[in-house]
Amino acid sequence: MPLWKLLYVFAAVLSLLGAAAHEIVGAPMVLAPLEGSGLPPDIIWLHHFSWHVGTVAVMGIVALFGFAVAHPAGRLLAAIASSISLGFAALGIGLAVFGDPVVWTTPAPYPWTLVAILGFLGVMLAPHAKA
Repeated sequence: MPLWKLLYVFAAVLSLLGAAAHEIVGAPMVLAPLEGSGLPPDIIWLHHFSWHVGTVAVMGIVALFGFAVAHPAGRLLAAIASSISLGFAALGIGLAVFGDPVVWTTPAPYPWTLVAILGFLGVMLAPHAKA
């Protein structure tokens, strides 16, 4: 398997592990305390919705990288997945820098930066599609 495809696979696996950790470890840590917070139910459930939308988006990244390995337009699919990951990384870093430095103590800024780097490296190494 060419290196660029291995990079896509690695980015997909890291994203899949991130989605699993987000749901299995993160959700109980973040969502459960909201129940006793005294916040209105609509705020609590909108937060639940938003949390799980994040997981769905990451699964989309997994799918894009997975399809990128086998599809003739794989380079474009990997570029899209990498761009989404870069957006997640920028969001995490931006919140840590401009919001609250406590975000540095969470996983938010880190895995998506690595996924974006791996994905874009694969995009740069992948052959260009013939017209």
